[in-house]
Amino acid sequence: MFYYSIFETTLGLCGVAGKDNRLIEVILPGYEREEIRDYLRLKYKGAEKSPICFKELERDIKGYFEGKRIGFDRTHLDLSDFTPFQRRVYMITRAIPYGKVRTYGWIVDKLNLCNAQRAVGCALARNPIPIIIPCHRIIRKDGKPGGFSAPGGIRLKIEMLKLETGAKGLPHVSGPLPC
Repeated sequence: MFYYSIFETTLGLCGVAGKDNRLIEVILPGYEREEIRDYLRLKYKGAEKSPICFKELERDIKGYFEGKRIGFDRTHLDLSDFTPFQRRVYMITRAIPYGKVRTYGWIVDKLNLCNAQRAVGCALARNPIPIIIPCHRIIRKDGKPGGFSAPGGIRLKIEMLKLETGAKGLPHVSGPLPC
């Protein structure tokens, strides 16, 4: 059975969906309540609104957007619909600490591959669980933000990075990044 919840944060409405106590999707601020509800009901046939399934996760996401340091380590994910490559990219990305940034090349190095930055970028563009799999923490090697497929695009990505780092601008990459 699929369940969903829609809730208010300081940046707007978020939505979450899950199955069998595992999270399968997070929708970041940028949509109206009806848009989120209709999308989740269409994508997850028979999904029911659940006022209790996601209470802890809702509290954590709200706290995140209020500037609290939230790790989301207790959140169980369902990535069964993704390829082994995508799952590896997501697990590496999930391990990036709060307030830190990494590059697409850093993930490629962790995967022990050569020249797969584009493939990593494509996997991250399909990330169904932003914040919990913090793809917003991945930037280009030149220090520019790169892409972000969530509503609000790069503007939201930069806002999330500023929220985490307390910086007035985008954190810059200089030299090799620590692991």
